[in-house]
Amino acid sequence: MNGQARHLGYVLKRFPRISETFVAAEIIELERQGERVSVFAVSRPDEPFTHGFLREMKARVVYLPYRPLREPGRVVAALARVLRSDPGGWLRAAAMSLWPPRLSGWRHLLQATVLRDEMWSAGVDHAHAHFATTAARLANLAWHMGGPSYSVTTHAKDIYHEDVRTDHLREKLSAATFVATVSTANRDYLDSILAGQSPLHVIPNAVALERLGPLRAHRPDGSVILAVGRLVEKKGLGDLVQACGLLARRGVGVRLEIAGGGPLRAELEETAARSGASVTFHGALPHEAVLALYRRAAVFCLPCVVASTGDRDPTSVLEAMALGVPVVSTDVNGLRELVVDGQTGLVVPERDPTALADALGRLLRDPALAERLAASGRRLIESRYSLKRSVADLRALFPLA
Repeated sequence: MNGQARHLGYVLKRFPRISETFVAAEIIELERQGERVSVFAVSRPDEPFTHGFLREMKARVVYLPYRPLREPGRVVAALARVLRSDPGGWLRAAAMSLWPPRLSGWRHLLQATVLRDEMWSAGVDHAHAHFATTAARLANLAWHMGGPSYSVTTHAKDIYHEDVRTDHLREKLSAATFVATVSTANRDYLDSILAGQSPLHVIPNAVALERLGPLRAHRPDGSVILAVGRLVEKKGLGDLVQACGLLARRGVGVRLEIAGGGPLRAELEETAARSGASVTFHGALPHEAVLALYRRAAVFCLPCVVASTGDRDPTSVLEAMALGVPVVSTDVNGLRELVVDGQTGLVVPERDPTALADALGRLLRDPALAERLAASGRRLIESRYSLKRSVADLRALFPLA
């Protein structure tokens, strides 16, 4: 395959996002493997910082009109060119977007018109959207307008959330060249919806081992339990705080450190005060600072749950395992493929703080077990979850230029 001649357009809702390091890491690795990439994003997140490793990315980032009526010249020029090129395609896309009539339909139609026009001007051969949400919708509409073929990577919230309509999901994905997803559970679920309309492939979330650096060379702080993730229901952090409170009442001296921001911080702080858990909330941190937290943690724990909305988290423990930190988690969705109880970590039922406290206490009391699980976890990451391998597998699915 001659990847050098191919120009990929990554279509994203927001870029770059603090919590979505995997997207930028994937683009950087694509470039390292010889691909030319441009990014087309609907908006730039209003976040306090960006991760330092983004400086490695060469891709040009184009921001589509977030509010199309505020950029009338850009929108009208794109509309004129697309209508000249493929009026029938634009009308088909308009019919899809505007029935039933809704403001978001108009916005998506005009954004997709600009996307189609600017991908054509840039010479994009194939578009790839992350998340089966707005990004996939725009790539699909641009394709209907005569734009490039497209594919989609799905994750969790974008397919399982209670607000996701299966007919809309089918509409966005059925015309894709292929659909990648991060776990076999996701693939099976999507297959029940798409029924063979689009090829499905598992491309798991992965980590850039070279960027993480070597395994930690010194013993960690034996009292530190670490969690990294957004403070939202699906991470199960309330259960973790309660578990640390139980350990404290059992006389086990532990300190929970949580890196990540989100809407549940006040609630988690109240839970910590009520349970007697010692918890440090670091908020959102640059990736480099998070790596320092991994290196001093005795245990990494993210007891993910299926949220009340249906959302769930596929894989959030890869970096900890790659750095040789023993892991305690649940078997929700993609985690069951990653954390195998007694082999690459310890697994507990979701929403069970007592079982969680038992597992954490077991690892803290048994350094030999912790070391064995950590070593096995690192080997699994090296063999199945390296970014180089995942990106190579993804590249093989993209059509030739």
